[in-house]
Amino acid sequence: MIFADADNNSDADFIILGVPYEDKEMSFREGTSKAPDYIRELSYNYESYDIFSDVDLVDIPIHDAGNFDIDEAGKYVLNGVKNNKIPIAMGGAHSITPFIIPYEEIDGVVILDAHADFRNEYLNDVNSHACASRRIFEKVGKNGLISYGVRSISKEEMKDAETLGYRFITSREFKIDMADEIEFERIYLSIDMDVFDPSYASGVSNPEPMGLGYEIFDFIKRIKDRVIAMDVVEVCPPYDDGKAGMLAAKIIRDFIAWRWEE
Repeated sequence: MIFADADNNSDADFIILGVPYEDKEMSFREGTSKAPDYIRELSYNYESYDIFSDVDLVDIPIHDAGNFDIDEAGKYVLNGVKNNKIPIAMGGAHSITPFIIPYEEIDGVVILDAHADFRNEYLNDVNSHACASRRIFEKVGKNGLISYGVRSISKEEMKDAETLGYRFITSREFKIDMADEIEFERIYLSIDMDVFDPSYASGVSNPEPMGLGYEIFDFIKRIKDRVIAMDVVEVCPPYDDGKAGMLAAKIIRDFIAWRWEE
């Protein structure tokens, strides 16, 4: 199965790929490796025509390249960006993100996430999903990364964030207009679906109450023109009632429609 309204034309402007990877030891729920095909299945719920953008996705060149392991996914994303494509990766755990960012092609990384993910290691794993932002930070530095929607952080992470200069905005501080303050011109966008409040998306690996809602769509739309690659991670199908997967598919479809309507 491929993502709805996609085809097998690898010369498309938008390229979708799955990265069905999760840590050997997840911190709470297991099952994110099942998400790429699950999101593909749910993508067929939507009409191809988007009433708000007056765009029909059947008219847009979209390619679903299938599933990749982490190493091959990183190469595919980088090659896509270099060829002026917009890669959209479907995880999988958030641990995939540090491996697939095309660092040499971006100005900065924007993360939407309930968690700081700034641990140096977790369960003896430096590449855990709980370390994703820390590994990215080590690549791009304090001026190359900012996270939004955070409402869960350990005391040790907080201390390191203050010492090293890791920038994050809590869910209580979050405002849509903050999108206009982002200084990066070429953005890699990583959307951890637990940034949504569990009332919107409970089927994620680590649901965290007091989260954000549909304003996330407005935030993404504000920066859409600067996003050159993105991922959507942490949908956990065994625990989902359809809401998290449906939102993930809609984010991908809406982003494509927004970019195309230009």
